[in-house]
Amino acid sequence: MRPQVAIIIVNWNGKQDTLACLSSLRLDRYPSKQILVVDNGSGDQSPAAIRRSFPEVTLIETGANLGFTGGNNVGIRRALKDGAHYLYLMNNDTVSEPAALCRLVEVAESDPRIALVTPVIHYFDRPGDVWFAGASINLARGDAAHDNRRVPSRADPPREIPWASGCAMLVKADWMRALGGFDERYFLMWEDVDLCLRLRKLGGSIVLVPAARVWHKVSRSLAKPSTNAWYYYIRNNLLLLRLHAAGDYPTASVLIVARRLREALREIRSGWSGVQRLAATARAVRDHLIGRYGPLPRNGGGPTGPVGGEGP
Repeated sequence: MRPQVAIIIVNWNGKQDTLACLSSLRLDRYPSKQILVVDNGSGDQSPAAIRRSFPEVTLIETGANLGFTGGNNVGIRRALKDGAHYLYLMNNDTVSEPAALCRLVEVAESDPRIALVTPVIHYFDRPGDVWFAGASINLARGDAAHDNRRVPSRADPPREIPWASGCAMLVKADWMRALGGFDERYFLMWEDVDLCLRLRKLGGSIVLVPAARVWHKVSRSLAKPSTNAWYYYIRNNLLLLRLHAAGDYPTASVLIVARRLREALREIRSGWSGVQRLAATARAVRDHLIGRYGPLPRNGGGPTGPVGGEGP
């Protein structure tokens, strides 16, 4: 009998993307699965559309925007309570090929040390181009990035990587239970890197599966340029370093703040966005220093939505 997989999708005013994601999952070949959609208080009639078009989906309405971390945690708690063996977290703006989940589960089942597996992720609008095919991390510099220098063919064997994007990750339930889900202080951005680092500290490995593919409509839920995204990026990068960089935290923090200040100052010459980003940088540093995390308050522009899983 195949392990039970709970597919968890967080939606916030992303009706069309979520419906397209669910349509792709109807073609999925994995036989033992439950799909959970967590709606974070959408105002675009998403819940009604999901119920009408996908009655087989379990819809959970939170009534509020809990962010990527909080929304996923609602789904994770429900899936664990229902006895799922695996949790497949997918961004609502992804579409999956029919065999992806089967291939991910097959690799995850091959070794008890594997805590999390992830597919190769392509750009939706440029389906031949790869968005995520590996990762690098250097906590001494405050850096974590996609590493696509080695784009694997489907025939390549699975390989261990330092972290995976929350855009599409399959996590064993026992490992997720040990973690307690995402750290909700992040709200969105850097939460996936944090999750993977915590898994690795527990002895789990993170594995890329080249035979499995997903396509991602990158960053549709974060307006560009977005000072909110800039704020979350810096504040949460600092939080990640405080939690995981140990003795490198002070130097790494100075490096990343200096880097972002230089970028904001360069942009001031080209327009108003640079001034906004400079202010957002100062606010991110202040909030980190005083321990203010979670969503931006409404008078600060409001949270941009629940989409995380972009990686840093």
